[in-house]
Amino acid sequence: MTATFNHLTIVSEDQYALGRYYEGFFHMKPAGAQGPMDDVRLADGHIGLNIKPRLSGHPAQLDHFGIEVDDLAKVLGRLRDSYPKIAWIERSPSTISTHDPVGNTFLVSQRGAENRAGFYAVEGRRQDRVVDHFALRVMHLPRVAEFYRSVFELAPLAQPPDAKNVYLSDGGVTLVLIPWRLGDFEFTGISARGMDHIGFKVESVAALKADIERMTARNFRLQPSETVVGRGKEGMGRLEMFRGSCPLGCHHMADSDGLLLDVRE
Repeated sequence: MTATFNHLTIVSEDQYALGRYYEGFFHMKPAGAQGPMDDVRLADGHIGLNIKPRLSGHPAQLDHFGIEVDDLAKVLGRLRDSYPKIAWIERSPSTISTHDPVGNTFLVSQRGAENRAGFYAVEGRRQDRVVDHFALRVMHLPRVAEFYRSVFELAPLAQPPDAKNVYLSDGGVTLVLIPWRLGDFEFTGISARGMDHIGFKVESVAALKADIERMTARNFRLQPSETVVGRGKEGMGRLEMFRGSCPLGCHHMADSDGLLLDVRE
C-alpha cells in the first residue's frame, strides 16, 4: 500500500496574515478553489498547508496532519485487527479522523476521491522551498513508531545507533518521532506532547534571511520579533532543546504565530 503525507494543519489567531507569511518567506502558493471566508490552503507542489481560524475551545497550534492512501479499506482493516482500541470518525465516505496509540490525531483520505480532488493540488510545479519534515513529541516511542510502520508502511530511515529519534518517510516527507521527556524542559517552559515543528528545505538559508529582512521592513505584522527562538533565558533553553532534539535543520526560527520552524539547505 502507498501512503503519502498530503497536508499539515495549523490553527491560527489570524490565518490570513499567517498565510502571507508562508507565501512570502517559503514561496508556497494558494492551492485549490477557495473563497474569501474559507480556510487558507497553500501548497509547495507536494504537500499542502491548511491554516484554519482559532475557534472557541481550540488553541492556536500546529494541529494535525493528513495522510493519503491508495486503499482506505485496508487501513481500516489493520486498525480493526491490530489496534481495536483505536476509534475513528467518518468525515465523508472517503475520509476519516483517527489517532495513533498515544492520541495524536490525523486525517486519512482515499487517494483519487472526488470530494478531495484539487484540495492541495498545484499542477506541474515543484518549488525551491518545500516542506521537508514534521515532528511529533511522543511517549512510548517504539509503540508509536510500529503503529505508523505497520498501518501505513512508512519506511524507516537509517539513523545512528545512539539516535533517540525515529525517522519514517513516505518517500518525500519525513515524520520525525521525538521522545517526550519531562527532563528535556528543565530550562524552558513545558510543552504538551504532540506536534512539535515543521521542517523546510530551502535553496539557501542566506536567501531566506534576506527575504525576511526585506519583507518585514515593508510589513512589520509579518515579523516574528516577539517569537524569535533564543530570546531571553527561557528562549535560549528552548533553542538548545530544539537544536538537540532534531538534527535535520541548520537554522531554527518561528513563524509570526510562534510555531517552530526547522530549516535546512
